[in-house]
Amino acid sequence: MGVVLFHSAFGFTILAVAMNGLQAIYLNAVANRHKLFHKPTYVTAFVYISLCSLYVEFGRFSQPLLINWILIAVLDNMLQLSQAQKPRKLIYNSGFLIGIAALLSFPAIVYILLLLVALALLRNLNPGEWMVAILGCLTPVYFAAGLLFLFDVLHWFPEWVNLGVNLPGTISKPVFLVGAIMGMIILFTAGTYVLQKQLGRASVFVRRGWTGIAMCLIFSIIAAAITDSSIKMAWLVIMPSITLIIANAYYAEKNKAFSNFAFYFMLLLVVFCKLAGG
Repeated sequence: MGVVLFHSAFGFTILAVAMNGLQAIYLNAVANRHKLFHKPTYVTAFVYISLCSLYVEFGRFSQPLLINWILIAVLDNMLQLSQAQKPRKLIYNSGFLIGIAALLSFPAIVYILLLLVALALLRNLNPGEWMVAILGCLTPVYFAAGLLFLFDVLHWFPEWVNLGVNLPGTISKPVFLVGAIMGMIILFTAGTYVLQKQLGRASVFVRRGWTGIAMCLIFSIIAAAITDSSIKMAWLVIMPSITLIIANAYYAEKNKAFSNFAFYFMLLLVVFCKLAGG
């Protein structure tokens, strides 16, 4: 990749910005395809781009940015599991993608648990499907180990295991950190409130889908928290799932003032984070 972009920091930045935009469109398409909201719009894309703009490190080319492609694809597959005619294909593909994510960043291995939890929640108990999921997760690791063996560098393999704690130790920008966290909590609370109102009218498949999205957010928080502290953009992996939840705040049907508040609050939060040094 460095050769293609001539080892240019500007080139990698442009690539990262383009990827963020394309991921926003992809996530928006997933939300519309699975009817997570009562009408198709581009709100999900707007929320995703806005959240990724809160912190300058989220706009850099990184492992979490690549993992987000995988997370969105896995979410897309998970939302199809309840009604899938050939679930094992979706399950294997999801496991394979998670295996690739784990190769990119070892903490992403926790998403194996996400896939197993999704199978428990969205499918009837079928040990065969669980084995397919585990096989899919192990396949990329098997091939990676095989390549290392062929090139006689198998001693590199233990270096793949790399865990840490990605929580703020010394806070250099407390105003930015506290403001960004509080702003996201307010938006998340607003989205959760509207979602609870709308779940009663949703189909059982949509309700199960939202359960899967909530589980994805939980495991993404775990994955980010156990990533090495040197990777500053680790928390980017929570963006796909938290975006879908926050986007509900813009779909408040009976109270347009509520959705207007969410829209302008998001804009103010982005401006605040930029001024505060994010």
